[in-house]
Amino acid sequence: MDVFLESGYREQYNKQYDESLALFQCSYVEHHLLTTFGITYALQFGDCDKPPLVLLHGMTMSSVMWYPNVKVWSEQYCVYAIDIVGDIGKSEANEIILQSEEAIAWLKETVDALGIDQFFLAGHSIGGYISLRFTIAYEERVKKLALYAPAASFHRLHLKFFYYSFPGLLFQTEKWVDRAFRSLSVDGLPFAPGYREFILAGYHHALPRLRLYPLRVEPEELSMVQLPILLMIGEHEVIYPAKKAIEYAQGNVPNITCVLVHDANHTLTIEQSEIVNEQTLNFFA
Repeated sequence: MDVFLESGYREQYNKQYDESLALFQCSYVEHHLLTTFGITYALQFGDCDKPPLVLLHGMTMSSVMWYPNVKVWSEQYCVYAIDIVGDIGKSEANEIILQSEEAIAWLKETVDALGIDQFFLAGHSIGGYISLRFTIAYEERVKKLALYAPAASFHRLHLKFFYYSFPGLLFQTEKWVDRAFRSLSVDGLPFAPGYREFILAGYHHALPRLRLYPLRVEPEELSMVQLPILLMIGEHEVIYPAKKAIEYAQGNVPNITCVLVHDANHTLTIEQSEIVNEQTLNFFA
């Protein structure tokens, strides 16, 4: 059930994962949490006495994707970056997540295992979709929610997304993986040295087991959420029309702040990290 079909590949990937953690430029604590869906890996940054902030990464990017953000956020929050079980990362799945109800149950077990009751929650892409679904189900657990280009949620996925992304998962070569991530960025690959190589290591030897397909959330569900939500989408977003997604969110979510991020695509948390960091801290404050 592991995303790595051979144990040697898992060991090699974990070694590169550990090396890539130097990108954060701050200390961390590792957690290996037992859940119904497998062993969930989480990174903890910052003082545990500060308010907890939970992060869920985008598909195939692992928690390492938060390297431009965590150092700033951990000055005010105790940050928990969680590897989604079944995706490429350090978590190890024993069950395939197919439905949003299963993703919600997994996240609840994970935060319960971390011992945190109420927390700030933020997610990118598929992590944003899971975060939104969790908030709808357990709004009393979430203080505020930040969504960065959440997969679907406010608009169905565009065919261009599948055109660019699926060949990378299918062929897993450097050429096709680079093509996928270039399509998700405004200008080339915005990654710090070492992160691209780390991503390639995952694609070369792993196959995601996460089978959750994100859908647009219906208005009656969105209207039930009363807590403050921050939605940030890059103006050049490729997975759906950014302005239409924002219009839908503004028309159906009672307490939402929407930000269209200039000169950014799907990887906005990396491309425009300073803007994302500032907007997030101001919103959570």
